Amino acid sequence: MHPELNKMQIIAVDDTSVNLVLLGKILASGGYEDVVCITDPYAIEAQIAKRAPDLVFLDLHMPGRDGFDILRALAPQISEPDLLPVCVITADPDIAVRRRALQMGARDFLVKPIDGVEVLMRTRNLLEARWLQRHLRYELERSGFENLERLARVAESRDSTDFEHATRVGALARRIAETLGLGAQFAALIRETAALHDVGKIVIPDNILRKPGPLTDDEFAVMQTHTTVGSEMFGADTPSATIAMAASIARSHHEHWDGSGYPDGLAGEAIPIAARIVAVADVYDALTSKRPYREALSDPEAIAKIDAGIGTQFDPKVVAALHRWRELAPLADAIDSIEQSASV
Repeated sequence: MHPELNKMQIIAVDDTSVNLVLLGKILASGGYEDVVCITDPYAIEAQIAKRAPDLVFLDLHMPGRDGFDILRALAPQISEPDLLPVCVITADPDIAVRRRALQMGARDFLVKPIDGVEVLMRTRNLLEARWLQRHLRYELERSGFENLERLARVAESRDSTDFEHATRVGALARRIAETLGLGAQFAALIRETAALHDVGKIVIPDNILRKPGPLTDDEFAVMQTHTTVGSEMFGADTPSATIAMAASIARSHHEHWDGSGYPDGLAGEAIPIAARIVAVADVYDALTSKRPYREALSDPEAIAKIDAGIGTQFDPKVVAALHRWRELAPLADAIDSIEQSASV
């Protein structure tokens, strides 16, 4: 455990004292020193006013005031800039209930009866993500994006051992942008910002990020939140073109040309062009890279899969630019080599 995590404050809200005692003992066994238990669901705002917590465990079904009402009340804290993580707890087997909580801003969920090991894993993941999130903000404010590649690697390291993926996506996005004729300034900007397309994954629990098999519907709903969280990390209404592009890429790189993507269901040219470019670059690099569960595909195999998504998942013009870049790549590499030799 990171030495700062055990001092971060956790609030647990449940109208049943027995449940709180059990949760408190589990958290104490994990070394967490600052746990506040609340049985009165109307008291949470007063507690938060005293000190902003780092994590909230919230029972969904309570008399008088249920967890959904509390999620509505906590909307200012759950949203940007604070991004307070809330983990809901429920015995309700209805998937729609958990999805509703996730749509209202909950970051994760636990199903009763709770398991001690699972509670500690979720707690560590959510608090670690919050710690990383704070340091991301600090780095952005301090460095003015000078440390983009290092920050991208922090996010990438949470669900992959391929630490160069983000860098390669940025490099390919730049080449596609150049091929589309979007200008040198845009191409340079997208090379930097594309590397942070998955930065929101720092808030996704490890058990979902690193799951070797397919995700359940609930787990996929949690995974989808990395787009909105990533965008919110960069803040709103920024005067910086760099940060604005990074935010739009983080939010929209899983949108589909036909409107079937997420999180906003955008279609066609309503999707920011930078996000459309990164969508293609990200998938191409993922397909041509080795993963624990499969070997890397050859270039022709990867291109065939991308071509199959033209007009549905991908912008046809962006895919055409990828094809054009592949044709020109050998010539461009040769020119780069000549220029580098001449400068020595």
